[in-house]
Amino acid sequence: MKDLNFFSSYSKKNNKKSFDKSIILYSFVILILIGVLSYGLYNFISIKKLNHDIEALKIEAEAKNQGAKIKVTLKKQQEINAYKESISKLSVLDKYVRDRDVVNEILLGDIGVNIPADLFLDSMVISQDNIRIEGKSKDKESIAQFQHNLKGIERFEQVFVPQMLDIDGNYSFYLDIKFKEEKPDGSEASK
Repeated sequence: MKDLNFFSSYSKKNNKKSFDKSIILYSFVILILIGVLSYGLYNFISIKKLNHDIEALKIEAEAKNQGAKIKVTLKKQQEINAYKESISKLSVLDKYVRDRDVVNEILLGDIGVNIPADLFLDSMVISQDNIRIEGKSKDKESIAQFQHNLKGIERFEQVFVPQMLDIDGNYSFYLDIKFKEEKPDGSEASK
């Protein structure tokens, strides 16, 4: 005899419903996984493409910067050349100024060495172009000797006595000395 199971119909229906639910659940999970994987793949491809674009833009920017750097370098090179030219001109002018330095120990030494024993200097006015000496002497020969000695100095172009006065047996005199003119490049100026 067979046992009658009145609940068997209910258990078979439940089994079918649970099977149907699991298929729906698995397909939904598979669809979500496929969606997540496709979204990740899409983002990966987009990032790769953007990285490639960034590299291309960097290369282009560096090329432009190289051109700008070359221009800046050339401009600085021109400035350096201009400075070097200015420095060479300044060194020539500096030499000219040093050579043209009128009042120095050498000039005063040259004048002092050439003073005769009977001649005394009262004043000396020195300018860029000339010297004016005022002095006294016991005789005319000492004044003439002093003038002659100063003509032997290479830096003097012209030495002359414009005025000589006899005061109480002593001679008072003025002596004018004109320097040789030079150009700023160091050569003598022609008259």
